[in-house]
Amino acid sequence: MNIDCKRGALLAKKIVKKLKRNSKKDFILLPSVQSINFIKQKLSNKFLNLGAQDCSQFSVGAYTGDVSAAMIKELGCKYVLIGHSERRINYNENNLVLTKKVQNAFNNKLKVIFCVGENLDEYEKSNTKNVIKYQLANIFNKETIFKNLVIAYEPVWAIGTNKTPSLEEIEKVHGYIKSIFYSQYKVKNICVLYGGSVNYKNSKSIFSTSSVDGGLIGGASLKADDFKKIYDSL
Repeated sequence: MNIDCKRGALLAKKIVKKLKRNSKKDFILLPSVQSINFIKQKLSNKFLNLGAQDCSQFSVGAYTGDVSAAMIKELGCKYVLIGHSERRINYNENNLVLTKKVQNAFNNKLKVIFCVGENLDEYEKSNTKNVIKYQLANIFNKETIFKNLVIAYEPVWAIGTNKTPSLEEIEKVHGYIKSIFYSQYKVKNICVLYGGSVNYKNSKSIFSTSSVDGGLIGGASLKADDFKKIYDSL
């Protein structure tokens, strides 16, 4: 909820213009929902992948203010972000709610970027793995089409703070997430992104970590030049 439609379209245009198409990597823009169609109309770029920052747990009905997965799909989105820490904290979204959102997204052929991550107290008590295990519990099943799922690890204490875990810690957590999906669903290499104060200064070292498959970029994505540097470092 940082910029309006016009500034969002201008930013998206700058980003698309600066990034070189690469068969080995891609980028997705997740604007505020009221900007999605505006950006799509202004850019008309076939390489632009759009997503929404959330969707409703309900499919249809009298749920004032909600935006359904079907509506997001209708806007031309391919992706939806679900389970971001701000949604978990500010709106008390629990696993039951998130499971419904994920299912609605998949039912409407949206790809899901699902967020997990611990807060500072949990990190300091070395409970990161337990928190992530719980956050992933019963959300997915063997019927899930895992090629349409991306996991984003965002330590809550690192978001917007200019603090990040060590590379060793990031590697361990990403490896742990991948091991969960292999042991439970026999998925050999689930895509896992890192988010949490990623910027053009630290992105190269973070992306060089073997278990990191990309980034979920927050504040740094509001500057096209910074986002380009991050993209180029992947």
